[in-house]
Amino acid sequence: MMKRALTGAFFLAGRLILADDPVKVDNEFVHVVMAVEQPHQKTPLHEHQLNRLLVYLDNSDLSMTSEDGRVQRKHWKAGDIEWSLAGGRHVTENIGKSAVRIVEVELKKPAPKTVPRRAADLDPVAIDPKHNLLLLENDQLRALRNWREPGGNEAMHEHTGAGRVVVLLTDIDVRVKDGDGSEAPLHEKAGDVFWSGPSKHGATNIGKSKFEMILIEVK
Repeated sequence: MMKRALTGAFFLAGRLILADDPVKVDNEFVHVVMAVEQPHQKTPLHEHQLNRLLVYLDNSDLSMTSEDGRVQRKHWKAGDIEWSLAGGRHVTENIGKSAVRIVEVELKKPAPKTVPRRAADLDPVAIDPKHNLLLLENDQLRALRNWREPGGNEAMHEHTGAGRVVVLLTDIDVRVKDGDGSEAPLHEKAGDVFWSGPSKHGATNIGKSKFEMILIEVK
């Protein structure tokens, strides 16, 4: 993946984008791209028109220089997230020694006036806080870190709202049971990103390793 970033890439809204299928999700609610910043390669001066949630797939040391010359330096660990508001022209530089992959989730719609409610006994954070850590919640989204040990079973739960972006931090090998009782396997790789609509389901980790993911529920 890193070689492809070096030999076939382009800038989009200031980010260096993988040229092989950079857009991971594009629907009426979100636009999601996989961006890559190479060491000491500055982006052009740019700004973002939409609010975004960033998911860092690698340990990252980044510098952001605003149009007025102010400089911010930040360190992120793999799996960290960042909420970024629209606007603010800036230049970004990866000041670390390795390429950095960032999943950028742009939110196309403003916060809804009303948010669908779910019963407390179907809220994954409420029913299993050990495996569902609330990372961020605002009027546009809710972001969770979810994980499960080998052989572990997820209780039946519900994801409400417009849908959710799933960012896999590890490989995943699970059997998903939907609310209607049907079951299906799901096998995906670390770094994969996909969209799923509102649903009620549970899952069993049938793999040999713990899986871990970031779930971004769009309201």
